[in-house]
Amino acid sequence: MYSFDKNNFVNYLKQFPNQIIKVLESFNQKKIKLDKSRIENIICLGMGGSAIAGDIFKEALFDKLNLPLYVIRGYQIPQYCNEKTLVIACSYSGNTEETLSAVNKANDKNAQIVVITSGGELKNLAKVNKWTELNIPGKLPPRQAFGYLFFSILLLLNHLKICKVTVNEIKSIIRLSKKIVQWNFDKSSADRILSKELAKQIQNKIPIIYATTPYFGSVAMRWKTQFQENSKSMAFYNTIPEMNHNEIVGWEMEHDALNQFIVIFLQCEDMPPRIATRIELTKNIIKAKGVDIAEIYAEGKTRLEKAISLVLLGDWISYYLAIFYKKNPESILNIDYLKSELNKLD
Repeated sequence: MYSFDKNNFVNYLKQFPNQIIKVLESFNQKKIKLDKSRIENIICLGMGGSAIAGDIFKEALFDKLNLPLYVIRGYQIPQYCNEKTLVIACSYSGNTEETLSAVNKANDKNAQIVVITSGGELKNLAKVNKWTELNIPGKLPPRQAFGYLFFSILLLLNHLKICKVTVNEIKSIIRLSKKIVQWNFDKSSADRILSKELAKQIQNKIPIIYATTPYFGSVAMRWKTQFQENSKSMAFYNTIPEMNHNEIVGWEMEHDALNQFIVIFLQCEDMPPRIATRIELTKNIIKAKGVDIAEIYAEGKTRLEKAISLVLLGDWISYYLAIFYKKNPESILNIDYLKSELNKLD
């Protein structure tokens, strides 16, 4: 079964708790040479797997952030970016062309810049311009460096007193993530593995992931992109209550294509009554169309633990789905093709 995992991709999933531990061990507050007094807003630059850390951070910790944080995927920066802006440039490879373009523009605006990278041109720019560097290990697919990227942002903003998450809270996440690895790594194929069973349920369907709270919105996006990159499967996502104001009408469609979908609700136990009612009504509408539904509940006590638990479960499901589809989860042929063709234009 695992012969299609030619690069031992499963090892990236198993090592997630160690990513958090390594960030804690390597973070050096003395390297953070920033003027905290003049930071009024934060911009995270990134693409793909390097950007999702900023998205999930902004949503899962929205009630702990005391400054506005905006994530930019692209070549440009907003007009308000200036000397009072903290720019966090995330590029795992260090060679993401959109991020390099945007960070240079931010530098022209005299923003304070921190780079999170494993090397490449971004690391070179940081040395030349004397930007603060948070270096992380290389040789991973960028999408599987989530732990390094997310917790580097977390420790940075903790240090700057922009967001407060205690070391004990982080250690609790490490313990939880170790349990999730244990629950989902199948050594013998004899035990019941939730992620494998869910992957089997999703197989030959197009997943639509619905976040049942806005702070799971970027988590649902992460599920979508992991299905796309790891499983080579098309996928879509949206968020409740937003989708109740538009996409819900799409389920009035009368077409055999409905048989191809499976809807996955990312849930937690402590939903406000009004949202819980919205979820049930939404499920009723979808079930009436004969569409399969799966409900996934987050683990953990805090908002952050719940978000991270769902990120990890989604990664494991996408891995097993790739194996069921007889695909190498690490390969990204279409992205490689796009980059190759774009490089010909340089």
